Formats: sequence, C-alpha cells, structure tokens
Amino acid sequence: MKESKQEIIQLFELPTEPGLAGVRLLLFDALKLPNHLTFEIGKLLSPAELRKSSKFRFQNDRLIYLSGRGMLRKLSIEMLKTSADQLVIKEGQYGKPFFEGFEKKLPFNVSNCGTKIAIAFEFTQREIGLDIEVIDKNFAYWEMAGHYFSKKECDLVYSHRDFYRFWTMKEALLKATGVGLVDDLNFLDMSGKMNRLPVNDERLLPFKDKAYTIYTFDNEEIVFSIAVAGAQHSEHFVGSRANKSNLAVRHVYFY
Repeated sequence: MKESKQEIIQLFELPTEPGLAGVRLLLFDALKLPNHLTFEIGKLLSPAELRKSSKFRFQNDRLIYLSGRGMLRKLSIEMLKTSADQLVIKEGQYGKPFFEGFEKKLPFNVSNCGTKIAIAFEFTQREIGLDIEVIDKNFAYWEMAGHYFSKKECDLVYSHRDFYRFWTMKEALLKATGVGLVDDLNFLDMSGKMNRLPVNDERLLPFKDKAYTIYTFDNEEIVFSIAVAGAQHSEHFVGSRANKSNLAVRHVYFY
C-alpha cells in the first residue's frame, strides 16, 4: 500500500487482477484525522446525517460515522464533479447506501472495524461489497466459526487469519447484494474456488442465477474482502496453507 500526498489516507495498490481494474480502495483511521480535515468534511454532511450522528451514545461511534460519511462525500464530490447539496445518499431496502442519480456511475461500499474505515469505489458500474476486520489474536474464534461456518470451511480454519478471511468473504458478498447479514451464515460455503450457494433466504431471491467474485487480502494486522458482481476471470487459486500469496479469489453462484 502507499500513502496519499496528505499522508492521511492509505491507498491500497490492488493486484493486477482483471476483475479489480475498476476498484479503488482507501483506508484511514478516524481518530488520526487532523482537526481541520474533520471540520472540512463535517460541513459536507446532510441534515439527516447530522441528526443520525446525534443518536450515537458514544463519542467515538459518532466520530467514526461522521468521518466515514464525510470522507465518502469529499472524495465522491471530487470524482463526480458535483456539489455537496447535489450528492444525496439514499438507502436500499435493507440499508445499503447509494448515491441518488449516480447509482450506476459510482457504486461504493464502506466498512469499518474499530476506528479504521475503508471505502471502496467501483468505476465499471458493478455492485460492490466490502468488509474489513482488524485481526484480534486474543479473540476465541473457534466457537463462532463452528456456529457460522460450514464444516468444509471449519476444516480450513487453522488460525485467526483463516477465520477472518471467511468472515469477511461472507460479509462482503452479502453487502454487495445489499441484503446484509442473513440467518444461517453457514449455508454461505466459501470453501472452494467455485461455490454454488442455494437461495434459502427470501431476501436473496432477486440474486438467483447471479454470480459474484470475491477477492480476499490479508497481512499480519488486517483482513479485507471485496465482492463484485459477475464472474471475473482470475489465474489465482484459492488461498491455502500451501499458498503463500496473500490474495485469494473465489467465485460464487446463487441457484
């Protein structure tokens, strides 16, 4: 990854995968934004966003929300060459945000873990989902894996990094659809390179016969997955203990 000129936002250098050609991913820490930038992006928020922020009980949660929405607005205004009052953020049926009037021109997704916020933009008009997790090596992941993962997935979980890989894949896929978390996450079996998933939740019915591609990255500190609509060609194999690459590519087809 490399830092922007302002040394505030980290721009990830994504691998030269054909399916990632239109994706841009940025990461920053809400608590590390300088006061002048926080003030600047705060002025871009809508009255509805300011009202929503006032409902957060804890100050850090409020700051994370305001920073995420503010930075999303700042970057999008520059890319779309529009003004703050013309950039209206709406939510889909299950809460996925989108730019009204720019749904196809600039799909995006936002994820945060703690104070770290990631924003993904997609410039080729595909739906996109993103999930980022900071690796907590003290987290007792096995019970959660046993509850939310398939048996095949559990057989591939040997470490915290393995757990977070599968967790972020599931979240990113469901965020790409706009559905969000569903019951029985263990039916989302991501254990193979090609994964056929039954539509057993009525919220997923609109995605029957549709395909998605999921890209997962990790290092010693974080794991994040990006899901995009469509079956994208890739030469990468699914990551495993024998695969030293920190990139894994999976394909999903709902039936």
